Amino acid sequence: MFIDLFIKLREARVPVSLREYLTLVEAVAGGLASYDIADFYYLSRSVMVKDERNLDKFDRVFGEVFKGIEPSAKETKEIPEGWLRKMAEKVLTEDEKKQIEALGGWDKLMETLRQRMEE
Repeated sequence: MFIDLFIKLREARVPVSLREYLTLVEAVAGGLASYDIADFYYLSRSVMVKDERNLDKFDRVFGEVFKGIEPSAKETKEIPEGWLRKMAEKVLTEDEKKQIEALGGWDKLMETLRQRMEE
């Protein structure tokens, strides 16, 4: 399947070399992409695309080659609570902060979000 990606990228005129292909194979063998399609996508894109003008071509080819492969459940990564709190301080208005407090506070909001994500 990796060779299909390499060949189709070359056919789409994305300038990928054999060295870049071998680097990708080594990286996957080394466990850098695990068994996750999103991890593999970012790994292969960073190894094989050296010019941002080729990103769209890469995305089209990648989608064609790996069509039908579903992302794993592990892809829904948890957002760190500390990061959310800092973003809330920067983005939310005073009225919105008061509404959160009226609903039971930040901890109650986080608990509700976790439950919704599990559903």
